Amino acid sequence: MSGEAEYIQPGHHTLTTVLHGGCEAIEFVTSVFDAQVTQAPTPGTAGNLHAEVEIGDSRLLIGKGYWTDDSMKSAIWIYVPDADATYRRALSKGATSVREPADHSWGDRVCGIKDPDGNTWWIATHRPPPR
Repeated sequence: MSGEAEYIQPGHHTLTTVLHGGCEAIEFVTSVFDAQVTQAPTPGTAGNLHAEVEIGDSRLLIGKGYWTDDSMKSAIWIYVPDADATYRRALSKGATSVREPADHSWGDRVCGIKDPDGNTWWIATHRPPPR
């Protein structure tokens, strides 16, 4: 199959994560993960909000109300060039530690944080063991 599937919105992948949050969540992901806003926050009725950002080659939907509410927190696994630096940056932006950075047998250095909206992020840098 060549090109994007017609049933997937252009710019999206088959699987897209929806993150519970508002403008604070957008500020968090842009300052911690260098996300680029691709759709500015659009307020809806009854306090709803929708925005879209890209982190690397992946799209992340951020919202309150329509697709997400306080009962629907998410856990996201994200690969970054430096897990330790990203972990420290996240803590400086109001995140709390879930797990400090540590090396794992499969070659990933992984740490966990909970952002100010309560979403859990597993931050990883893959460093395969030397042969």
